[in-house]
Amino acid sequence: MAARQIGSDSKGSDSVAEPVKTAEGGGGTPAGTPALAFDFGENWDHYSRTVLDEPRLVAAIDSLKGLVGTDRLKDASFCDVGSGSGLFTIAAGKLGVARALGFDVNPTGVEVARRNLGRFAPELAERIEFRRGSALDSGFVGSLGRFDVVYAWGSLHHTGSMWPAIETVAPLVAPGGTFVLALYNRHWTSPIWTLIKIVYNLSPGFLRKLWDWTLGSLMFLATWAITGSNPLHKERGMEFWVDVTDWLGGYPYEYASADEVRARMDALGFDLLEVRSPRVPTGCNEFILRRRPA
Repeated sequence: MAARQIGSDSKGSDSVAEPVKTAEGGGGTPAGTPALAFDFGENWDHYSRTVLDEPRLVAAIDSLKGLVGTDRLKDASFCDVGSGSGLFTIAAGKLGVARALGFDVNPTGVEVARRNLGRFAPELAERIEFRRGSALDSGFVGSLGRFDVVYAWGSLHHTGSMWPAIETVAPLVAPGGTFVLALYNRHWTSPIWTLIKIVYNLSPGFLRKLWDWTLGSLMFLATWAITGSNPLHKERGMEFWVDVTDWLGGYPYEYASADEVRARMDALGFDLLEVRSPRVPTGCNEFILRRRPA
């Protein structure tokens, strides 16, 4: 099937948190490597406690249904790579998957996901599991088996080793299965944003809050000008100001053009069914891929 390109929203996830100085693959850089990394787990905790509610879960369900399709999810096995708050793992459960596994390198994220499962879908506890693990740990990933649908939305570009992470995760997809991959788009401003993210994470808390409001206000105006729609009207169950901090703090940060991803995934044995472009140039391209039969 020829790839189809249509519009999509940009990434959104976390909220204000202190950066940490070391990270592991799946949420930062490989285990034990010194790094300036953003604490996504604390952000997911803040998001879950202050923003996440039933309407946002419904929005996540609608987003997953529109991206993957209910026919691919019904009675399927589902793996959420970099599961964060667990929102989309829970959404998959609500859409009828037979079993769902979410994993994240950040221990706080795993705790938050389990808490959200108990809060929003305790009836799915026997079908949904959350584990701590790294997308760069081939031993861990290799122990998980194969899945009909693998969902890696906006996570692997934060590992510090994006292409190795993709190569490690790709075998999770069963032959004929679906791989949903969202990665930041390459843009001429991407190196500038890399520098901004580093400075943001080096800044003390009061300066980060100032960055949130000043750059966030500019981002609000720019997004409205580019898209012609109110940035406060978010998709995927997200929230604009939460997304601002996620974007400014989200480091490690990597990116790729749609053509780069297409070529890499073809070499890994995947056919590109569809690519959805971001609403803003530096947002996430969403790729829907099918693993070719063995």
